Amino acid sequence: MNHPDPSLPANGSLGKKRGVVGVIFREEKLLIIRRSKKVTAPGKLCLPGGTVEPGESEQETLVREMQEELAIDVDPVRLCWRSVTPWGTRLAWWLARLDHSVTPVPFLDEVEEYFWMQPDELRRAKGVLPSLPAFVAAWERGEFDLNH
Repeated sequence: MNHPDPSLPANGSLGKKRGVVGVIFREEKLLIIRRSKKVTAPGKLCLPGGTVEPGESEQETLVREMQEELAIDVDPVRLCWRSVTPWGTRLAWWLARLDHSVTPVPFLDEVEEYFWMQPDELRRAKGVLPSLPAFVAAWERGEFDLNH
């Protein structure tokens, strides 16, 4: 489940920042957001998610961030992957369930828009955060299962 990141320093030191990423499907497509112009990495495409606050579990972060970014209530299913960004943030990728009747509503201070995209569309997309292609590649290599 661990994904080695060759961009990390050789001494293995990691940043203390932790984040959770929501892996949410609808009809075999992933929920993708375009980040607001007001946040770090403005305009980039990624899966929704955010920073783990002190004392918060990964599941609690997932639920809170999905509510804050897209006004959706999700059910955490399971951890599917871990990675480290080039800048040292440790990410936990959580498969989550979203009721099919729910329509996300972006909080525009954080999320400019959202899309439902197939993995092959993601591979061709421009302006994607580096963690997303790494996630899709690991999934396609069979490093984890996303049966939902």
